[in-house]
Amino acid sequence: MVSIASTQPTDTSLEITWSDGVISRFPWLWLRDHAHDDETMHPDTQQRQLFTARVPRGLRGLSVATDTDWLEVTWDVLEPASRLPVQFLAKYRLPRPARGTVDVPVTLWNASSITTPTVPYDAVIASDAGLSLWLSRTLQYGFCIVEGTPATAAATEELLRRVSYIRETIFGGFWEFQADMSKADTAYSTLELRGHTDGTYSHDAPGAQLLHCLEFIGTGGESTMVDAFAIARRIEAEAPELFEVLCTVAVPGQYLGDGTHLLSARPVFRHDHTGRLVQVSFNNYDRAPFLLDEADMVAFYDAIRLFDEMANEPAMQWRHVLQPGEAMLFDNWRVLHGRAAYTGVRRMCGGYLNREDLESRLRQML
Repeated sequence: MVSIASTQPTDTSLEITWSDGVISRFPWLWLRDHAHDDETMHPDTQQRQLFTARVPRGLRGLSVATDTDWLEVTWDVLEPASRLPVQFLAKYRLPRPARGTVDVPVTLWNASSITTPTVPYDAVIASDAGLSLWLSRTLQYGFCIVEGTPATAAATEELLRRVSYIRETIFGGFWEFQADMSKADTAYSTLELRGHTDGTYSHDAPGAQLLHCLEFIGTGGESTMVDAFAIARRIEAEAPELFEVLCTVAVPGQYLGDGTHLLSARPVFRHDHTGRLVQVSFNNYDRAPFLLDEADMVAFYDAIRLFDEMANEPAMQWRHVLQPGEAMLFDNWRVLHGRAAYTGVRRMCGGYLNREDLESRLRQML
């Protein structure tokens, strides 16, 4: 744990030298804006109470005092002294763009390198450590199976609610389904489902999905998973011009049926403001019609052909027939999921989670 070695006021900021030699420069207004007194930050909600725009321009610290835990600044105008925890300052001592995600290391994989990530049901239900492991592995690998889950809808729903509330969509909240075409979606059939992400027709696609096979009496039906982040890295290296197409062309997705017409559009590869790949959106079933200039349209088809061919290479696919007791949570912003055609009876249940809710739950435990 670092500590403050020395401070040096300047006209515009406070320079702090840390015990490990790192030097930080905090603008005076930043220090006033982030003070931890009750008038500046509400003690219960942790919301800012300060009317930041009313802080005088040219605010400057008059004196600075520090001890092991706190830094205190008095001001050259009629502002209350500001106290900030030293470890709070240490957290922000290196300037960087703000990011809202949980920083879990990502492990890219293919069929030969992946070992199925699993956690035991009892651990997830009984402890935050087990829940944290489940969510961390889901974000690290793109999916994780909770083994030993009772093969009931109630036990599966309890798993989802260990994370957060369940997202409501056109399919409802928590759902059970089989091949009865009760919805206008190929998932409600016995046909093959090639790799895809769900919700390309939603402005905010579900961040995660849980699937649990409650009963399967038949043949076929292998579930597939493909690490689309690994595909992105391959295309970036092997065909950078097509990678650019997949990063820039907004592809529309739609859900048309059941009295609904949902429509949204975003690139196959979406990056955040720091340039980090954060979401893959691909669903050839739900892609809506659109027309670009001829050259751009041809380039788009070349790009999605390459992406889809890679996604259907056996060497890229994890394949497994889900059994009752194997509840699989997967990152719908990263992996493509699919299913081989099957015969017989296959009864499933599950639901969606919002990305921010999954991250919120994990953030509280890390």
